[in-house]
Amino acid sequence: MYQMTKKEISVKTIAKFLNAKYEGKDFKISKVSSLNEIKNNSLLFYSDIANFQFRIKDIAKYNLKKLEKYENILLITTEDIKKKINVPIISSKNPRLDFQRVIMKFFIKNEFKSEIHKTAIIENNTKIGKNVHIGSNCYIGNDVEIGDNTKIFNNTCIFGKAKIGRNTTILSNASIGTEGYGFSFSDDESFHFPHVGSTIIGDNVWIGSNSNIEKSQIDETIIEDNVKIDALVQIGHNSIIKKSAQLTAGTIICGRAKIGRNCWIAPNSVVDAACEIGDNSFVGTLSLVKTNFPKNSVIVGSPAKLLRKNL
Repeated sequence: MYQMTKKEISVKTIAKFLNAKYEGKDFKISKVSSLNEIKNNSLLFYSDIANFQFRIKDIAKYNLKKLEKYENILLITTEDIKKKINVPIISSKNPRLDFQRVIMKFFIKNEFKSEIHKTAIIENNTKIGKNVHIGSNCYIGNDVEIGDNTKIFNNTCIFGKAKIGRNTTILSNASIGTEGYGFSFSDDESFHFPHVGSTIIGDNVWIGSNSNIEKSQIDETIIEDNVKIDALVQIGHNSIIKKSAQLTAGTIICGRAKIGRNCWIAPNSVVDAACEIGDNSFVGTLSLVKTNFPKNSVIVGSPAKLLRKNL
């Protein structure tokens, strides 16, 4: 989705953009690098926090002293690191975020143009906004509405009565508005519950590759603004994912579940049917949520239990 650009940006320009104080020598930064593969004339970051919102520690360890061997590098990190190593530093309360902001501002460009690929199938009664990208072999069904500046990548299917907001990204092989799984049995005969509702996806949403979002049985399956969904995520019918929640890889949200604002669901977790998780809650890796939890909960285990409150 993005390509690196060839630019030289001064350290003081970066500091000004971040509204940060910098009193060292000025020099040019031409690239970004990681602590695993350090390069001269590059921008890096270090933080011992992997998840700033929930203060989850990063288990990786780095020898920061080795940075002193390199030329013209700039490290975005916390104030306390200044006392431990002798390299140019911009202090930050959230180094990971500020590093991302600088990359997005100065060092990348969009890889894909706004266009509809000739192999994409667009059915009748669709509404497609301005500057939309639809990749190869996509299927856009009847009555789908797609907002401005949205990107839909190769082999993705979006079925009818689906509304996709603005500035949303849907990666390859995703399925939106699919028929949900719902069967009743009588003797040896099964009856499928027809899903005739709709799917609503807000603005600035990210949906990862091979993820599936079912349309509702009757009402709506809702993904609110700024929700971020990783790859291989299943969201069942009539679920509601509220603003700025994050669902990481392998998450399963069963039908009629509700995930509150700013929640973080860690990889391979399951939220059972009709369960509700309150705002600002964290669900740990491999957790099985089978009951409701209030806001600000840190939840772990199978079955999941309240570990502590998120203050």
